[in-house]
Amino acid sequence: LDFSISDKEETVEWNENAFMKMENLKILIIRNDKFSKGPNYFPEGLRVLEWHRYPSNCLPSNFHPNNLVICKLPDSCMTSFEFHGPSKAILKFDNCKFLTQIPDVSDLPNLRELSFNWCESLVAVDDSIGFLNKLKKLSAYGCR
Repeated sequence: LDFSISDKEETVEWNENAFMKMENLKILIIRNDKFSKGPNYFPEGLRVLEWHRYPSNCLPSNFHPNNLVICKLPDSCMTSFEFHGPSKAILKFDNCKFLTQIPDVSDLPNLRELSFNWCESLVAVDDSIGFLNKLKKLSAYGCR
């Protein structure tokens, strides 16, 4: 979904259960939007999640992103995140003004890229980042 055609920014009102019946959804990319609320559900088979300005402060509590390989949530309302499982390769939280901490990521041995540029509220980064053998790119520009 790309809402870049519109000249004026409008809030998208939607049913937060919209993804409930999309069990085969593998890639979800949403750009140039402003949603009224975050989703209540993501399919377990989701492999790519890229949502610019993700409207919620966390992912749905019933979402277990075991198959998620790429997660990009720039300009989102995320305050923290928690991922488990070996498949995550890229996590990007750039310009998340409310992100306060990077938690223990030792459960993500395949993490190749972690980015949290311009996260002005970030005050804590877990030491586990230093022990990720496959991490090739760590970006944290503009943080405190």
